[in-house]
Amino acid sequence: MDAYPLDYVDHNLPLVLLSGLEPNGQRAQDLPSSDTTSSALKDHGIQIFSDFPPLVDVTAEKLLAELLAEDASDAPWNARTYGGKAGGVGFRVKQVGRTFTLPPHKAKPPAPSSPFSGVVDSDAAASPLILHSPISPLTPSSPTYPDGIMTPLWVTKYQRLVPAAFVNFFPLTLDSKMASLRDNQLKIEINTLRKDWAVSGYKTRFVVALICEDGPVPGDVSDRISSIRRATNLDLKHVFVLPPNPSSTDIRDFARSLFSSLRGPCVEYYRDLSKHARRKRNRGTIPPPTAPPTTGTSQTLAIQGWNIRYEFKLGVFAELRQEMDAACRSYETAYDLLFGEEVFETIAGWSSRFDDARMLADVLAIRIIRCLLWTEQTTSAVRRWLMHKKRINDIVDRRGKGTSNYGWEAWEARWSLVMADLIRRASLPTLTIPDGAEESSRTLSRTIFAPPEKAVTAGERLSPWELLHHEGYWLSRAARHTSQRRLLAERIPDEDRSAPSQASSGQSKVRSHIYDTYLAPEPYDEYPLSGNMGTNHSTLILSYLRASSNQFAERGQWRMLERQKLDMAREHMRLREWQIALDILRSTWVVLTWRRDGWWQLMEEFGWVLRECARQVQDPETILKVDWELMNSRFTPRPGWAYDLRKSIADLPAVKPKPSILLKEKEVISCLSASFVFEKTEGNVGEPLKSQLVIKSCAHRVAAPIFLTEVKVAFEGSLRPIRLQTSPGAVTAPYCQTEISHITLTDSSLSESDTIPSPTNSLSLMTGIADLAFAPGQTKAFNLTSIPREAGEIKVAAITLMIEDEAFDITYVITGRPSQSSVWWSLGKKGVMSRRIGKDRDTSACRILPKPPKVLITTPTLRSHYYTDEHMVLDIQIDNAEDEAAEISVEARLLGQPETAAHICWVDDAQSNDQSRDTSHGPPGDDTGFFDQQRRRNIGTLNPAGQKILSLKFTNTSMALDYELEISAFYHLVSDAETPIFKTVTLDISFIRPFEASYELMPRVHPAAWPDFFHHDEPGFTDESEPNARGLQQRWCLNCKIISFAHGPLTIEEVAVVVAGVTGGLVRHIGHEIHKDSETLEILPEQVRESEFILELQRLTLDDRQTTTLNLSLDIRWRRQDTPEMLVTSQPFTPTTMLPIPHFSIPMGEPRILAMATASSAIPHFIHLDYTLENPSMHFLTFNITMEASDQFAFSGPKNIAVQLVPLSRHTIRYNLLATGKEKWIQPQLVVVDSYYNKTLRVLPTEGMKADKKGILIYAA
Repeated sequence: MDAYPLDYVDHNLPLVLLSGLEPNGQRAQDLPSSDTTSSALKDHGIQIFSDFPPLVDVTAEKLLAELLAEDASDAPWNARTYGGKAGGVGFRVKQVGRTFTLPPHKAKPPAPSSPFSGVVDSDAAASPLILHSPISPLTPSSPTYPDGIMTPLWVTKYQRLVPAAFVNFFPLTLDSKMASLRDNQLKIEINTLRKDWAVSGYKTRFVVALICEDGPVPGDVSDRISSIRRATNLDLKHVFVLPPNPSSTDIRDFARSLFSSLRGPCVEYYRDLSKHARRKRNRGTIPPPTAPPTTGTSQTLAIQGWNIRYEFKLGVFAELRQEMDAACRSYETAYDLLFGEEVFETIAGWSSRFDDARMLADVLAIRIIRCLLWTEQTTSAVRRWLMHKKRINDIVDRRGKGTSNYGWEAWEARWSLVMADLIRRASLPTLTIPDGAEESSRTLSRTIFAPPEKAVTAGERLSPWELLHHEGYWLSRAARHTSQRRLLAERIPDEDRSAPSQASSGQSKVRSHIYDTYLAPEPYDEYPLSGNMGTNHSTLILSYLRASSNQFAERGQWRMLERQKLDMAREHMRLREWQIALDILRSTWVVLTWRRDGWWQLMEEFGWVLRECARQVQDPETILKVDWELMNSRFTPRPGWAYDLRKSIADLPAVKPKPSILLKEKEVISCLSASFVFEKTEGNVGEPLKSQLVIKSCAHRVAAPIFLTEVKVAFEGSLRPIRLQTSPGAVTAPYCQTEISHITLTDSSLSESDTIPSPTNSLSLMTGIADLAFAPGQTKAFNLTSIPREAGEIKVAAITLMIEDEAFDITYVITGRPSQSSVWWSLGKKGVMSRRIGKDRDTSACRILPKPPKVLITTPTLRSHYYTDEHMVLDIQIDNAEDEAAEISVEARLLGQPETAAHICWVDDAQSNDQSRDTSHGPPGDDTGFFDQQRRRNIGTLNPAGQKILSLKFTNTSMALDYELEISAFYHLVSDAETPIFKTVTLDISFIRPFEASYELMPRVHPAAWPDFFHHDEPGFTDESEPNARGLQQRWCLNCKIISFAHGPLTIEEVAVVVAGVTGGLVRHIGHEIHKDSETLEILPEQVRESEFILELQRLTLDDRQTTTLNLSLDIRWRRQDTPEMLVTSQPFTPTTMLPIPHFSIPMGEPRILAMATASSAIPHFIHLDYTLENPSMHFLTFNITMEASDQFAFSGPKNIAVQLVPLSRHTIRYNLLATGKEKWIQPQLVVVDSYYNKTLRVLPTEGMKADKKGILIYAA
């Protein structure tokens, strides 16, 4: 927008002038300057005079800097920017001196010598002279007189000359001696200034700011300020005071408070101006001019022109109030009126008023677009831009000088620059790259164009150019139109390119009617015939392209960036700046996205330009790189061009050393393609591995043959690299012919360093001789056979094609993945044919398996299951099925859980491990409980059909776990010691528990007498074997039910109860097993074996009251019945399974009642029932005993009885029962109640009895 008057297109802000601050002698700015303001606004102005000295101290300097920081002249044109300003609106803040001149309201009367003096003099007596504004179309001295619509001076008047607020800064002394004198001077000065402002007629806001001098604050400062305010008739909103010794924060708060208070008055000031302009518009009449026009066909401005003026003024005043919606409506109304039939259509195209109207139209369109961008109506802004271009095109074509000249193209470029400037100044969030944001393609793509606003109809179809793109697109458009401008300028005839002094008046008149010079130079300045340079179009184009390239690069639009760089290079080539053009293109050629996306036409264009630049600067490497790609048949062949690599740099001088270039597949479109495929997915060590190398020429049909020097194929893995060298008599075949060659590879040592790094550089090469000459379109397939020596994955790492010429070296490296449709070439009945191989697999990779082993590993004694605690012996049989002797070693590896895991060892090597390797470990840092145990045994040389048996023993198998046993045979043939072979057999071995048991502890009556207080110390009652155990004794019976979980019959040799620990007592005796069933030793699967054990317990002391806890276990010694005969003898072993018994807690200090029944031998159905009451406590206990009657039996004995027991005593009561029947269970109910605690004791059964919830049960036989 530099071509337009700055005030005409700039964003309007309320003008605030600061007077009285000139720190360090700094002079105030002269507003306005003579360059921007007409003398009409300067001459005979209204002067506001003051000779009061300005403030020059440090505080004034800081305050001025803070106030000027609030200037929003350079702020972005959007509402978000002014949200952080004081009062929510931006200001234009300027510094002026004490004396300031305002523009006059009325112009001077015409001078007597002027052309209008006669008219004025003749009419002076009839009517008084009517004066108007100096810039009004009614004033003869105005630039718009008589029919001009608008001038930029009107905007300058309110933007630079007439402030909305005028702030006067005065010092306030704190010296009490000088206070009265200084205050009176202030009152006089302020009143004088107020009077001058009142006389000027401008309703500018008059503000006084008092800056306190440094020093102590006296107590009467507030009264003095109030006195000054009353004397000057100023209220609190017009007077501001800065306290003495202010900090930076105080100054900042003062500045913000000042501008915040000015917002409302400034808005009201411009609202009053809007009302005045609206009243003048609504009159509907044209004021009479000072003097009517008298020359030519001039006439005064029509009513539509005056309406345009008023609407423009209303828009500017609304913009000054920051009411952008209202401003936009006024501008649109003025714009529509301007293009009406009564304004633009009535102006002649040769008139200067036509260009003035065009400028006003441009200004109105610019202001409308700015208002739309202010409210983020991006699509509407683009549509307005397009509509204005279309309207101007139409009006210029019909009434102007046409659009087929350089002037129109200059306007097109300038109109694009206007849009770019508006977008840049608007700082739209949708087009701004966020600071610190990740530069992902998704983030950057959102800033390419702004989405349409919500006001656009949802179903409305939008064209791409109706979306607001970032400024890079508009700058690129400006570059295109500038280039077209230059093209049209070069067509200017020589007679029109001469300067005015050299041309006749007739030529000048004709020239003025042909060339559009609106905002464009004359033809002799645009493209002069000689002498001056004229317009430097290249400089303009390059500046636009650089700026647009930066925008495209920031948003990741690489295709557009490449196009811009191509245009920049062409412009430098036009200037003969070949090196600069080469530098631009060469850096882009390698990463050209057109190559990746297949835009061959653009890439071809780019390549030829790059080649020409390289030829001009004699860069052979770049020429070779470009020629290598341009030979590809995807590009259009250039007629008459010699596509021959050997002639590419023939016209360049030879250099030493010769050029050597490296090309990579991912960076170029090559004229040669190569692929390498394996025939099969898998191969074996030591066996032939077939593969095929295919090289195809993609060159133009008219291209010369390509002669390769050698081809290298490198692999990832252990396969040795392959090198094919060209045969001495290489010849080329006809176009598109396919050849298949079988190449014999031979071993060779690497005599020269490899130029292409690969994982196999340390391996020796396999070399072959082949015909490496390729005619255009020719395909050659080379069948290769390799012998892999190591197992593993192998994959093609790189294919290198090399050309070694006398003038250059070219190395082309292919490292990409093969295509999904790999083919294998072979000879058929009809000639060479191809077939697809390797569907859904990577044909460039092959898995090399170890040589197939023929050594057999068997385990003839392996069982399907094993039991815990037994020593398992596994016989491993090794059979050599190879055709020759082999050196064999066997390794057994056990995998399982780490805790109490089984151990393995060789049976015949259990005592010494001289030849075995023992490794028991888990993976480093493994917390999953992994356990790894290995045993290795070298069995030496085994002849063909030989056999060897090894026995592996498993011990420490007490846990029921699953193990995985790997048995591996590592060997090599005696005749081929370099090829290791191995075979592995994996076995799943499971150890299960052979037994489970349930337990029940039942009370019994101890036959020994209890001690009492009268015989306690007698020797008969002491146990000499255990002198420390002197407490009471109890007898218990442990009932065990053992169930077999084995899969076959087992023989139980012995079952015993083992005391693991006891607390609170002593186990005196544990009896032998008492069989409840038959005494057979065999137990079948899922069979239950019931056994009982008598336990006798004794307390340590008589007064021991703690509970006795038993920790017991059940040991079962057993063996298999179906143990087979081992192939290798080993010592017999009887396993013992220990079953833990749950802890039993026995409260030996609590009273209890035991029932014991004995059948009478004399009388049938007669039972002696004894109830034994035990009092192991140290208290006297009384029990009330009642025997309840029953129809199941008759009894003799006490019906009700009270029994008193002294401490540490027991008492037996006998009942004789006669059952009413036989072979049935009877249930006597004896109720025993503790009389003190009123607690009923439960009767406990002993041997031969049962119990349920109701009580004991006795079987009557």
